[in-house]
Parts: sequence; C-alpha cells; structure tokens
Amino acid sequence: MGGIFIGVDVGTASARAGAFDETGKLIASARRPIAVLREAGEVVEHGSADIWSAACAAVREATAGIPRAEIAGLGFDATCSLVALDADGGSLTVSPTGKRERDTIVWMDHRAVKEAAEINAGGHDPLRFIGGAVSPEMEPPKLMWLSRHLPDTFSRAQFFDLTDFLTYKASGDKARSTCTVVCKWLYQGRERTWPRETYRALGLGGLLEDGARRIGAEIVAPGTPLGAGLTPQAAALMGLNAGVPVAAGFIDAHAGAIGTIGAALGREAADPRRRLALILGTSSCCMALAEEARFVPGVWGPLYDGLAPGQWLTEGGQSAFGAAIDRLLRMHPAFAGRPFEALERDILARCGGASAAARLARDLHVLPDFLGNRSPFADPQARGAIVGLDLDEDEASLQALYVAGLCGLAQGLAQAMRALEAGGFAFDALVASGGAARGALVRQIVADVCGRRVVTAETEEPVLLGSAMLGAVAAGRYDLAGAMRAMSRLGQVTEPAGGDIAALHARKRLAFETLQRAEREIRAIAARGWPKLVIFDCDGVLVDSEPISLAITRAALARHGLEIGEAESREVLLGISAKSAREIAESRLGSALPETFEADLAREAIAAFERDLRGIANVREAIEALGRPVCVASSSSPERIQASLRIVGYADLFGPRVFSAQQVANGKPAPDLLLHAAAQLGVAAADCLVVEDSAAGVTAATRAGMSVFGFTGGAHVSGADYAARLTNAGAMLTFDDMRELPALIARAAAAREAV
Repeated sequence: MGGIFIGVDVGTASARAGAFDETGKLIASARRPIAVLREAGEVVEHGSADIWSAACAAVREATAGIPRAEIAGLGFDATCSLVALDADGGSLTVSPTGKRERDTIVWMDHRAVKEAAEINAGGHDPLRFIGGAVSPEMEPPKLMWLSRHLPDTFSRAQFFDLTDFLTYKASGDKARSTCTVVCKWLYQGRERTWPRETYRALGLGGLLEDGARRIGAEIVAPGTPLGAGLTPQAAALMGLNAGVPVAAGFIDAHAGAIGTIGAALGREAADPRRRLALILGTSSCCMALAEEARFVPGVWGPLYDGLAPGQWLTEGGQSAFGAAIDRLLRMHPAFAGRPFEALERDILARCGGASAAARLARDLHVLPDFLGNRSPFADPQARGAIVGLDLDEDEASLQALYVAGLCGLAQGLAQAMRALEAGGFAFDALVASGGAARGALVRQIVADVCGRRVVTAETEEPVLLGSAMLGAVAAGRYDLAGAMRAMSRLGQVTEPAGGDIAALHARKRLAFETLQRAEREIRAIAARGWPKLVIFDCDGVLVDSEPISLAITRAALARHGLEIGEAESREVLLGISAKSAREIAESRLGSALPETFEADLAREAIAAFERDLRGIANVREAIEALGRPVCVASSSSPERIQASLRIVGYADLFGPRVFSAQQVANGKPAPDLLLHAAAQLGVAAADCLVVEDSAAGVTAATRAGMSVFGFTGGAHVSGADYAARLTNAGAMLTFDDMRELPALIARAAAAREAV
C-alpha cells in the first residue's frame, strides 16, 4: 500500500489539489480556476460540472509525477455551497436566469436574506445551536428560496453541500458528512437526527420523506471511507487507480482548522481546546473546540461533531475577509490590480516593520462589513464604511487604505474572539491558515489587535493538508487525532506588540465600535423601521435591584403587620409600583398604611442600593449597539430610578428620557405609563418595543399595543417556568443576556419587513 494522500480543496474561485506523504510533507500541488457567476440581488452561482472538471484536472496535474500505486487515499473539502441534481445526477437550475448548468448556489449568495429573517423570527429550537440565528449563507434559507421561486427544481432535486457532491462524484456514495449537515443544515449531531418539526414549519418537510434521501439518508463522520473507493469513471478523469479510498469530507474552513489546531509547536503540548483556529481566505472563520456545549450569542454553535469526534464546535467569523480587501482596494485609482504580496513588501520596506505599518492608518478607519456581520451580531444587513478619506490618489494613500482595511478586519476578528472568551473559552494562541494568513503584515496586525500570538502551520498548504488527512483516515493509516499528531506541525510564531502600537490599536478599537454604532443608526434612520423607540423597565432589566427591593418591601409590610413570603412576593409585588403595593397591603390588612409609606420605602431602597446595587451586565454595550432612541419607564419613583441609574453608571444612556409610574393615574399592569412615555417622545405605540422582566410589565405593554421582549437575566428570576409566564403574558420572546438584544431586535425587524 502506498503512502501518498491527496487533498482536494474547492474554494470560491478555484479548485486545488495537493499530494502529501504520511508525515504531512507537501510533494506537489496544482490549481485550476472555476467560474463565479453573478446576477443582481446578491445572486452568486457556480456550475457543478465546471467545479468537478477543475478538481479532476488539479488532481491529475498534482499527481502527474507520482506512481499510481503510491496514492493511498483521497479527501475533499469545499465551500458550503448548495448543489441541486436530478435523480440521475444531472444538473437542475438554481438560477433566476433559468440556465440548467447553473446548479450551485455559492456560499456567499445572499438571495435568501428574507427567508433567513423568517426562520429567525420563528424561534425554532435548533437555532440555539447556531448562535440564535440562521445565516442566509446556510442551506435552509436557500432551500426555502428555491421552494418559492423555482418550485420545479425544488420538487425534483436531491440537494448536496458542495463537499458531499464532490465525494459523491468521486465514489458514487451519497452519504453526507456530519461536518456539512451539522454546521449548515440544522442537523442535530448529538441526537443524530434531522429537525423534523422545524423543517415542516419552514415548508421543507417533504425533504425528510423516504428517510431524507434527498438531503441525506446516511450521515457519516469525516474520514469515513465511502463506497468502494474511487469509481472507474472518476479514476480515469483524475489519472488515478480505481478503488483508492475516498473519505467523507469537510467544509473548507474546517479542513484548515484540522490541519492546524492539533499541530505540535516544538516541545509545547498541543491542546486544541486552548487554541482558536483562524482560517483567513475569501471569508474568515474562527473555530474553537470544547468538551461541553457552550452557547455564545451571535456565534454559530455549539455544533456536536462539527469538526472533531465527540467535541462541540463553536464558530465565528466574517462573511468577507480577502473579498473585503479586494473590494476596498479596487476603489483606489492607484491599485490597478497589483498583487497583494507586492503591496505588502512595499509597505514593510517603507515602515521598517509590520507592527509599525499600523501608523499609516492612524487617522483612516474601515468597517469591512461589506457582506454583513456574521458574528458576533449575526446581522446580514450590516454594511461597510470608511472614515478619514481625503483626495490623495498616490501610492502612499493606497498603502494607508490597505493597512486600514487589515486593521478593521482584525478588529472584527478580535470582537469575535472576545465573544468566545466571554462564553467560557480561553485561548493561548491563534492558529492561522488560509491564503490571507501567508502575509506577514496580516499576521502581525491580527496579533497586535487581538493581543495574542499568531502561529502558522509549517506547511504552505494547511487546508489541503486537512483534506489529505481525511484521505489517510479513510485508508486506515490513522484515526483523525493520530493524523493531526503525525501530519501537522506549527512553524512561525508572530508575537503581539505592546507599547504605543497596542495603544494605537486600542484607540482604533474605539473608532471601529463607533463606526459600527453609526452604521446601524444610519440604517435605522434611512429605513425608518421598527422599532422607533425601545422602552426599558428599570428594576430587573437595567439594574439587578429586584431581590433588594422585594426584601425591603417585605420587611416594611411586616412592620405594619403583613407577612408575605419570598415566593409570594415575587408573584404579587414584582413589577408593580409602591402605590400598588400599598393598595394590596391595605386590602389585606383592612386598615390604612401611613401616608409616608411610599417615601419611606424609596428612601430605604436608595440607601440599600448605595451599598449593594449592581447593573445588569452588558446593558451599555447593548444600548450603544442598537442605534435607536431609548427611554426608561419604571414603576419606581423618579428619585429611585435616577439613583439606581447613577449608582450603576447607566444614567448617561437615557438622559432626561426617564418616566415613572408616579406621573400617571395607574401603574403597571395598566398601560398608562408606557403610553405616556411614547406620547412624550412622539412615537406611536405600534412603533415601540418594551423590554420587561415581570408579568405585570409584559401585560402593560400588550395592553398598550406595543411589542414586548421578556428579560430573564435578573437575579430574582427563579423556576423553570419563569420565561413561560412572560410568554403567556404576551412576550414575543424571552432572553437572558443583554448581548443578544441588538440581534434579536434586528431579526424581529427583518421579519416584520418580510411579511
């Protein structure tokens, strides 16, 4: 048996093949272009026949000097594009043009933004495992689009992720990889099942008939040998022997992760769980592994068996990385299609070092979300922005724009990294692969912005190596962990700079976040969309005051002869005003409380707040990300609201836009306070969104004719049915982390527009 393993990588614009020995040494490689076909409306398509021809030609060239008997295994990876074939394996059109040969929707195609918004508005349980939101880059929205716009194709097609199409063409086996279906199709890896209820709700239930044969009756792990190996037809096209083991494949970014994340770095022990895999190509991906499920808002995952067997994968990234740089530079008159490598060499020579190059972009700032924000905001409607442009058109201004673009992309990666770390991950290093990671300037800026060392693979082709590893697994030479140990090694280490360079990037981070907020706010202004006002309750939503307040209120009532237990106080007193609490007490006691009851209660509460009050986490970040007018409408007294916001440092977020139940005749659950707040700010009730933590507050919002989200992240929340009580009272949805709020609002707004 030979010892050469072939990896095939199909990216957005080319198919590549590489031959590796059993130690991971690259022997030969080849590349063939593939056509990228574009139409209006963010439609991007391939022809699968073109892709297959390019892949076979690349393999044939890469193996031309290798004896056929030495080829022991073959692995594939590809973008998460969607291929439609008829029952005989012929092409079915996915194109608005109707051209039959256009049978593949490219991963970056965003025609299904409306369908994605509809899915996200449905609150389907599988969304928990992709950060709370499906992306238009995933397959279910694309399938929905096809069912509506090309029903003949939809009714006849068997659908493949592009990786699974390639392994089918090579082996004749229609088994799908867990990597593709778990990461892009909502397949439940831990339960080993398709999400039947969700697919039926989306109008895709027919795809699951007959054992789900049209999208995957058999799901296998990456590296599983398929069929009887390479078919005679495929072998003839590739110039290989029939029967060479063909492995179930990976998505392209995942092949890059496998090719690097478990690699040895000198004598340092490799722990994939403390490394963040960065795959920097046309887009970017950042992947982290854990032994337990970690839910991170706005980040895809946790995905069981999405990368390594028995591990949970969490995946962030950017929809455009190399594509963003290409888009940016093509706007500059001095670019003229120059290779990025030449541009980097000139910059390094001019600046004397990669870290110092950031100074070229001190006053130039780029938000590179040209194709939306994949994570951590899961906002496909986001767009790019540039601040600091002048009239210069020379080489120096081109270099500054390039560096500014890299800094913006690195800030986006750092943002995703921080979201993962907030979700429980800890990273010692960023392990980079992909074409863009070859540039020393790219690696240094990423290291400097993220504050982590960036390590690259010893091989020049880590993505191809990841696929070749699958070939070695299918051949029985290694299991996947053994292949990672034996075939991959890390090489160059790029350490982050400190001092004034770190300080510069800290300032640019503030500029980057300001640009993000401005872009969202401008979009909201231009669209004049819902909601035009977000109304926050205070206690239990902005400040974690409810346990303190309830304890003080119970103690005050006890002094007047009314004993109320802790559980009952949450049922009876939560979310209501002191005036309403007085009325309840007087009704039960049959006698009046002192006239100073409310004032005494407010004074005691403020004194306790000064000692113990804490703000709800991530409120500032959430409100700054909204880009919409906000206000407070609370059952508490004006003095208590202002004191609470001052103590936790949130007063500046609202200014004078604070309203109290003392300003209206009836407090919550009556709608008076919320209607008063909306009227004072000139916004119709239907254009308001309320964020509430109590059933009384939710009821008030629904009576006011306002939409309402239920917040369950306060310390007073207890019991598995708390969220259900808010939903039963009328909440559209419930959430427990303020970081989720901007994305939840964006999805709800998109769903309203789609109706």
